[in-house]
Amino acid sequence: MGAASITDVAVKANVSKATVSRVLSGRRNKEDDIARRVRQAAEQLNYQANAAASALRSDTTNIIGLVIHDPLDPFCARMVAELEPMVSDDGKQLLIGVGADAATQAERIDAMLARRVDGLAVIPPSDAGEPLPLDDYVGDVPLVQISGHSLSLHTNWVGVDESAAMKLVLSHLAAHNSTSVAFLSRAVDSSDAAQLLGTFQNSVSMMTMMTEPGWTTFGDGTAERGYRDAMELFGRRGPRPNGLICASDDVAIGAMMALARLGLDVPGDVKIIGSGDTPAAGTSWPTLTSIRPPCHLIAHETLRLIDVSGSKHWLPAHVAFPPQLVQRESTSSPRLGSSDMTAFNEG
Repeated sequence: MGAASITDVAVKANVSKATVSRVLSGRRNKEDDIARRVRQAAEQLNYQANAAASALRSDTTNIIGLVIHDPLDPFCARMVAELEPMVSDDGKQLLIGVGADAATQAERIDAMLARRVDGLAVIPPSDAGEPLPLDDYVGDVPLVQISGHSLSLHTNWVGVDESAAMKLVLSHLAAHNSTSVAFLSRAVDSSDAAQLLGTFQNSVSMMTMMTEPGWTTFGDGTAERGYRDAMELFGRRGPRPNGLICASDDVAIGAMMALARLGLDVPGDVKIIGSGDTPAAGTSWPTLTSIRPPCHLIAHETLRLIDVSGSKHWLPAHVAFPPQLVQRESTSSPRLGSSDMTAFNEG
């Protein structure tokens, strides 16, 4: 029988080859059941890593890994566009992996750790499926989660301040004469969505704006959903809102199509705000006021945390940046009260 391979150890320990490599090379300093299984399997198979070859490797590879859930997602695309030049200016390379679900992202992370990346950033899947076990990688490599539900108390997190975003939107609508507001929310299947909904309900009441339970709907972020919900909401008899907050720009664009079919004017009858500030927001008719995520700040802080995570006294950070509001035609009406310095006009 031939000598045992790293694959044999991985199969026996029920872990990936990358995990075996990290444990036996000493790069994974977390002592847990995984580490014990790997060492036990290696001992039982009489497997020894090639220490001489490992010693020849540099301690750094000048590679930063980024795992995203969808390259076509506007937020993911913006983060790639922000991170790549920052990493390049630092004399390093950005290695990108794509995984639409937690299991696939875990495979991408293992592959990157096998490449001995110097740091790793992860944008987790946006659905409410099986959570990504980021705690498993603590101690292996400087790690930052970007946006999404904070999955670990031991991992850096950087993202958008969702409560600040909702307060900014409501203040903008109130300053532009909206007195009653509806919210086409995403499904409340994460802490972020729940936080947004809670902030909406509390802030509407505090600002003496009106809403009704039937004016908040839940669903996906597509234009089809926005069209369907807006047709139902504004096509019924009775009171109707004159302000509409949408979970995404696509939802908002679908809602504007429905309002046009119903003969309602935007922004004359209804003022609409989207989220994401995607390219479609600037080309729709009318152009769409939208929340712009602070991707530049998020990227800068992500790389800063990766850089300092190897320090002796490092503790995990949780940093939420407020977004910007880009005002366009969908809310363009004379404003009441003082100037809104948190928003800016475009076009």
